[in-house]
Amino acid sequence: MQARLTELNENEILLYLGYRGQEYPAELKEQIEHCKREVVAAAQPRLIWRRLGVRDANFMALALEGEDIRELLEDCQEAVFMAVTLGQGVDRLLARKSVSNMADAVIMDACASTAIENVADNFEMDLRREVEAEGLYLSDRFSPGYGDLPLSTQKQLCAMLDTGRKIGLSLSPSLLMIPGKSVTAILGISDRPKPLRKRGCESCSLFKSCMYRKEGRNCHE
Repeated sequence: MQARLTELNENEILLYLGYRGQEYPAELKEQIEHCKREVVAAAQPRLIWRRLGVRDANFMALALEGEDIRELLEDCQEAVFMAVTLGQGVDRLLARKSVSNMADAVIMDACASTAIENVADNFEMDLRREVEAEGLYLSDRFSPGYGDLPLSTQKQLCAMLDTGRKIGLSLSPSLLMIPGKSVTAILGISDRPKPLRKRGCESCSLFKSCMYRKEGRNCHE
């Protein structure tokens, strides 16, 4: 399975930029398109993942902490550990732009955040197809630092996946990922359906014109 970066969702970029359905100028749209192109050109997406049985010694050695991860993996026979990164080229691009053009730098940062989520989403989608072909079910992904899963879990995941050697992903002493636009996560595999989270408003085709969003509400209320 390969890392895949596909079309960046403009609505997600707008969310990172603080837009919540309000109108925005045509010039901004042009600037976003320009920044998207530069980020995609600089990106070198890479992926490493590992599938383990929950009784496997390597899985047991992780000793994952927190109720949230226990709930995610409840009734799961296997777990998948993943790491994806856009590579150092995007970090270098953002560093250069933060000196030469701060407006572009802010938009490119939003594009890069959207891009790494796109790579992670594409892996999850590909894995879901693979798992469902086996008659099994995949949970959502859950990352260290979310809920009560400690951020320190990053160390264990990166060591177990050998991310430094395999995809060039390392951790700073404060547990920041290097390159910055990277994601690690855990997913569960079960023989019964797992409840999945609702996707956000950014995936809706009515995102820009939605009257609910302009009133600070959503259509699920």
